[in-house]
Amino acid sequence: MPRAGLTQSWIAAEATLPPEWWMMGVVCGPREVDPQIHSESWGAWARGPNGQRAEGRGESPTGALDALANAMRKSGMAFKVE
Repeated sequence: MPRAGLTQSWIAAEATLPPEWWMMGVVCGPREVDPQIHSESWGAWARGPNGQRAEGRGESPTGALDALANAMRKSGMAFKVE
């Protein structure tokens, strides 16, 4: 995957976050430590100032970031640039 595509997806997802929210990361598979659990899916997540959490899952890092941005838009919490 081209690095520019991942960077662009990260920036686009980050742009949807409300003030005081921050991106936490993008990972492959479940976040559990148990080696018995295996997954090829990707997850991206962000946190809010009061412990809120938003997550997106996809078949690639960019897909997970796009899903996170869509989840923020659907929740009505997405930051709107004017």
